[in-house]
Amino acid sequence: MFSTKLLGIGTVILLLGILVIGSHTFHFTTSPAAPIVGSFMAISGFILMALGFFSLAGGEFGKKDLLHAGDSSAFSVALIRCMVAISIADDHLDDTEITEIARIYKHLLQVETNEDMIRNTAAEMKEYGVDIQNELKTVSKTLNKELKGKLITASLLILAADGDMDEGELIMLDDIRLGLGMSLPQIDKIKENFLNKRDLAQV
Repeated sequence: MFSTKLLGIGTVILLLGILVIGSHTFHFTTSPAAPIVGSFMAISGFILMALGFFSLAGGEFGKKDLLHAGDSSAFSVALIRCMVAISIADDHLDDTEITEIARIYKHLLQVETNEDMIRNTAAEMKEYGVDIQNELKTVSKTLNKELKGKLITASLLILAADGDMDEGELIMLDDIRLGLGMSLPQIDKIKENFLNKRDLAQV
C-alpha cells in the first residue's frame, strides 16, 4: 500500500536526519552543512510520516463508509426477503401482507416500494424455493444486533398481519433466526416485546 510505504520512507529519512544532526553534535563530523542537511532530512521525514499516517487513516475511514453503505443495502434486501418468506410460508401472499410489507419497508428505510416488486420477489422465491436461512448467513456478518432485531420484529409483524400464525410461518421464523445467528432467548425477548405492543414503532 502506498500510504504504508510513505510512512516507512518518512521514518527512515527522519532517523537519518537525526543521525546526521547527532554526528555533528558529538563531533563525528565537522561539516558546517551537517546541521542544515540533517534538519532538512528530519523535517522532510516527519512530513512524509504525517502524510503516510493521514493516508492510512483516510483509507480506514473510507472502508467504514463503504461498509455502512453495504450494510444498508444488505439490510434492505434481507428485510424484503424475510418478510416475503414469512408471507409465502403458507403458500399464499394476500393483499394485507403486501400492504404491511410496503408499510414496514417505508418506515425502516424511508423509501417507497411497490406491490409489483413484492409480488415478483414472492414469485421468484416460490419458483426457486425459499432458502432464507442460507441467504441470511451470507449477510448476517454485516448486520449489527439492532438490525437483526429489526428483521425479526418486521417478520413478526408480517406473521401476525393475517391474524393467524400457522406452523409453516413459525418454522420460517426459526429459519430466519438461525440464518441471523440469534439464540432462542434473544428471539423470545423480541417476541415478548412484540406481543406487548404489536406496532410499527417497535422497528
